[in-house]
Amino acid sequence: MRNVILASVALVLVGCGQDTAQDSQSPGAQAPSEPPAAETGQPAERSAQVDLQPTEGSSVTGTLAITTIGNAVSITGSVKGLTPNAEHGFHIHENGDCSAPDASSAGGHFNPAGNPHGHPGENSHLGDMLNLQADAQGIATAAARIEGATLHTGEPTDLVGRAIVVHEKADDYTSQPAGDSGKRIACGVIQ
Repeated sequence: MRNVILASVALVLVGCGQDTAQDSQSPGAQAPSEPPAAETGQPAERSAQVDLQPTEGSSVTGTLAITTIGNAVSITGSVKGLTPNAEHGFHIHENGDCSAPDASSAGGHFNPAGNPHGHPGENSHLGDMLNLQADAQGIATAAARIEGATLHTGEPTDLVGRAIVVHEKADDYTSQPAGDSGKRIACGVIQ
């Protein structure tokens, strides 16, 4: 009887030891991982892309990458087929629709705050960006930062589902409502 009791106690102790080992391997027993970005107060990095396609009569194309950086969005990439050594208007437009031959289906500049058109900044359209500067080969490098814009949030400032349009002339940052930058020569939907 004494051996049976000792064996029972030994089995209970071994069983408890195994439960502890199993518990230490379970996900709940692991050291806490990094909290999600939302818990740290910093927005999660998000991204989108744009494939610029020429409008009727144009040969302008390009590829753009869009990423969040803190409370801003960065747009980088390359645009080719532009008029060499010239500036070209570069804007985010309201509608993610480039189906019209002249890209008029993209609508006007993206402007959720109802601001006047102008130089990129807090008192202009959210879709206003600096002109693209084409080099001697008609290639421009895009590098824009838009404070207050978002990606994949569903907020009024979300750029996903909008369009990026390249224009034939430079934006003068003054003329209303769109900067007098001429016809649309390329358009791409932000996806």
